[in-house]
This record gives sequence, structure tokens and C-alpha cells, in this order.
Amino acid sequence: METPARTLSRREAELVSWLEAERRPSVSFPEIRQTLGWSNSVARNTVSRLAKKGWLRRTAQGRYETVLAETGGWSVPNPWAALSTWEQRYYVGFKSAAYEHGLTPDRPGSVQTCVPTGAKRPQAWDDIPILLIYLPKFDWGGAESGKLHGFEVRVASPEKVLVDGGGLPGRIGGVLGLARVADRAAHRVDWETVLHLAMTSSRGRVSLRRLAALLEVLECEVPEPLAQAATARSGESPLFLGERRTHGAQGERLRRWQVVVNLDPAVIREEVGR
Repeated sequence: METPARTLSRREAELVSWLEAERRPSVSFPEIRQTLGWSNSVARNTVSRLAKKGWLRRTAQGRYETVLAETGGWSVPNPWAALSTWEQRYYVGFKSAAYEHGLTPDRPGSVQTCVPTGAKRPQAWDDIPILLIYLPKFDWGGAESGKLHGFEVRVASPEKVLVDGGGLPGRIGGVLGLARVADRAAHRVDWETVLHLAMTSSRGRVSLRRLAALLEVLECEVPEPLAQAATARSGESPLFLGERRTHGAQGERLRRWQVVVNLDPAVIREEVGR
């Protein structure tokens, strides 16, 4: 494929100089018009040419991600820039949020982004590494907006990562991935907040029981608030620690939580110790 031209016209150079001087991660047409005093057509034509030359990348209608000069004008499409301008309700969750909080060394290839059923992926995101996870009972309580990699995005808190991951461990790397997160988070999170979030989650109780059992398997102290909330109720059905289709149905039952440890505890502890 032919490399786009890197030479800049006077207006293109003026726009690039402003962007690099302020190290702006993204820019919109209104910002360009206000700062440089250009007409709408001049702004659009200049931005269009810079996008073709690789200096800018479209992330939403009317907004572009900037590519700094030291990258040679090329970069992997920036998912954070795209998310920062998305008006859809969402939050970065599961393994991606865990990685950003330092709760796992494993970073997914695409940013796991939780959305309500029916949310539509923007056409401009075709080559942007964002994976939409549709949650029928979407609730962004426990997700916080803040600066991440230079962009304002909404990310699940460590407490929400635990509740979501405990309820849907397949989204966080299975029981082994959940174990790594739980081991690192156990002494960092506010367990009262974890319980509050679990109360509003459709899979909250399942999550608490699995987390309590996992901490016991890891030979960690089960925090008292979690222990009280996760204790199995009379007649409550057994829960499998790992995915039954993957790990089978055999294993020791931890009666306090009514959780069947259906994979080798030593394997879980070894994985966490790596």
C-alpha cells in the first residue's frame, strides 16, 4: 500500500503546530473554528486532508484523534479517544478494567466495553480495538469517569470488577483469571461497597459466593462482611467454582458457601503465584 504524503500545506501545518504545541489528544471542528478562526468548510477540508495523510484519525462524527509527530504520523487506533467521545451509556469493565487498576498482568487485545442490549457500534470504529459486551441488565453504578491515557472515560471500579467478574468469570479469564484479580484486590477494595453493588446486580449473590470460596481456596482471609453475605442459605443450590462444561462437576464442596471446587486448588494457587 502506498504511504500517504507527509508534506503539509500552510493551513495543515498551522493546525498540526497548534495540536502539537498543546499536545491535544483529540480535536473537534468547533474547537478548530474557535481557536484558528477558520470557516467550517476550511476546517473540514483541512482535517480531511490531514486524515488522509495519517496525522489525524476519525473517532466519531466531527471529532478526530491526533497522532503525535514522534510516531511518524501513525499509531494503533486509540480506543480511549473513541470512547471519550461516545454518547452511549457504557463502562470499561471486566479484564480491561482489572488491567487498568493493576489487578491483573493480562491486558486483552481489545478494550472490553459493557453496554446495554441494543447499543450500536459506531461505523467509525471498524478498525478500533473495542469489544462491546452486551449486558441485558446493564447498570453502570460503580463505574467512575476519570482521565485514562489522556482521555475522559468511564471505567468500572475495583469493587465493580469483582462483582461483575464473580458473576461472569468467563469475561475475566475464567476462574484462574478471577483468582488473580481477587488475590490482588482482596486488601484494596471496600467490601461494604462490593456488597452494595452486589445487591443491585442480578448475579450479585452468585458472585459473592464464588468470591468467598475462591479466597478460601487461595488460603486468604475471607473479609467478615463478605463471609456474612456469602454464607449459603438453607436449601440454596450448589454453585460450581469453575465453568462446569470445562472443569466437570467433581470436587470438594465448601459447605459454608455451597460451592463445589471443581478444579485442582493447587492449580489455582500456582496460577496466582506466577
